[in-house]
Amino acid sequence: MELFTYAFVANIFLTFIDATIGYLAAPALAALMGSGEEESEGSEGSEGPVGGIRRLLSFVVALYMFFNCLAYFDRIGWLLYFTTAVLAVDITAQLVIFRKMTRSRGR
Repeated sequence: MELFTYAFVANIFLTFIDATIGYLAAPALAALMGSGEEESEGSEGSEGPVGGIRRLLSFVVALYMFFNCLAYFDRIGWLLYFTTAVLAVDITAQLVIFRKMTRSRGR
């Protein structure tokens, strides 16, 4: 059962890392979607595509934590490990997209 606990705690940290990367990569993700607009500082009321991505991020983090807690407290091993895999893929995809977008802007 110790491995189960370690996976639960690791998922909590992976969720924090995913949220941090998602928040910082939101402008690059918005540019990838084709909006072409950076987050405007003077816009009131509407945050644009970057704000929408960041709002969606809170929903995704809540889902990750819900499934993480559900799997741990109900002792559903496959769900805990599946959540770990999804978090790892999500973090990797965000890093690849962010790196690709920042590299293309620099040239």
